[in-house]
Amino acid sequence: MTINELMVFMKAVRQRIYELNSLRSQISIKETICGGDKTKVIEPQYDIKVVDKKIVELQNFLYKADSKIKQSNAQTTITMDVNVNSLLEPLQ
Repeated sequence: MTINELMVFMKAVRQRIYELNSLRSQISIKETICGGDKTKVIEPQYDIKVVDKKIVELQNFLYKADSKIKQSNAQTTITMDVNVNSLLEPLQ
C-alpha cells in the first residue's frame, strides 16, 4: 500500500470512528413511550462493549498507520537547493 493509499484509508477509518461514536452516544438505546400514561421504556440496541471495542481497534490502527507514515517520512530525504534568507526576506 502506498502512503497516499494509506492516508485515504485512514480518512475513511476516521469517518467510521465518528459514526461509531455517534452510535455509542445516541442510537445505542431505543426509547418507547407507552400509551396514555407516558411511560418511557429504554432498550439497549447494541452492546456498548462491542461498539467500544471496535472504536479502540480502529483508533489503534490509526496510531500504527500514522507512526509508519512518520517513520517513512523520517527516512526520506529531499535534495534541493534553497536560499532561505532570500525567500523569507522582508519586502523592500
